[in-house]
Amino acid sequence: MLMDFTLPSAMLSKYRLAPSKQRGQNFLNDSNVIRKIVDEIAPEPDDVIVEIGPGFGALTFGLAERVRHVIAVELDGGIVRAFRAEYGEDPRITLVEGDILRFDFEAIRESYKCERLLVVGNIPYSITSPLVRMLTDVKGVIRRAALMVQSEVGERIVAHHGDAEYSGFSVVVQYHALARLLFTVKSSCFFPRPKVDSKLVELDFERAPRRGADAGTFEAAVQAAFGKRRKMLRRSLDDLLVRHGMTSDELGAATGIDMTRRGETLDVLEFESIATALRARGTSTGMLES
Repeated sequence: MLMDFTLPSAMLSKYRLAPSKQRGQNFLNDSNVIRKIVDEIAPEPDDVIVEIGPGFGALTFGLAERVRHVIAVELDGGIVRAFRAEYGEDPRITLVEGDILRFDFEAIRESYKCERLLVVGNIPYSITSPLVRMLTDVKGVIRRAALMVQSEVGERIVAHHGDAEYSGFSVVVQYHALARLLFTVKSSCFFPRPKVDSKLVELDFERAPRRGADAGTFEAAVQAAFGKRRKMLRRSLDDLLVRHGMTSDELGAATGIDMTRRGETLDVLEFESIATALRARGTSTGMLES
C-alpha cells in the first residue's frame, strides 16, 4: 500500500517553488507507475536504498515500505525544506541535501552494515553519463541500480553491436554491468511534462560477468575505436598500438579480430580481447593507467 503523496504541482504551489529547467526537474506524479517501478525493482526487506533525486517523495515512500532504510539524496535545498515541512521526520527515511556526484556510497554501506546497496533514481539528462561513470567506479558496494533516464539514453545503454543506438557508452556500461530495459514511462506521467518519454533501466553489478581485462585499457580502446567510427581498427587504434609497441597485424593475430573492421561492429568480449592483448604487450614508456 503506497502512502498518499502530495502531487508535485501542489507542492510547488504551496511552497512557492518552480521546477528548474537547468537541473532537468520533472517529477513523477502517477501512482500506478510508481507502484510498477517499486514492484519491478523488487527490493528485499533488508535492503538499504540510495535514492537519487527524491523530489517530493512520490517514489521514496513506496520504497520505504519495502526495505530497511532509504537514504534520499536531493540537491535542491528548496525541495528539501518543502519535503521536511510537508512530511516531517520518518524513521525509515534519511533525507540528505547534497550532490549525488559527491556522495560517499562506501560510507553508507559501512554505516548500515549491509553487503551491497541498491540505487534508484530519476536521473536528469545532464548528469546521466557522469553518474553512470561514478556508479561503475563504486560497483563493488552496489548490487543493482534502477535508473529512470531519457528514452534515447536508455536505448543507448542497453544497445548491442548492430543496433543503431550502439555506442562507446553502451560498451563501457556493459563491461561493468548486466544492463536491461525494464519498461517505458510516458512523458504524461511527469510534472511538468517533458518533451520525451523515459525508460527505466537496470544495471546489475552483482550478476555481471567477471572481466579479465584492465578497465583503463579497455575504455581507452573503446574510446579510440568509437572516436574514429568510420575508420578501420588498424587506423582508429593506431595511437594505442604505438603506445603499446604493437602493430595492427600483431593485434589481429593475438585476438583473431580482423583489423579492417570498424569499432561499432565489435561486441564487449572482442573489446575485452583487444584490451587484454594490449595490456599483455605493455610498452617501454609504461602501461596505460587503470
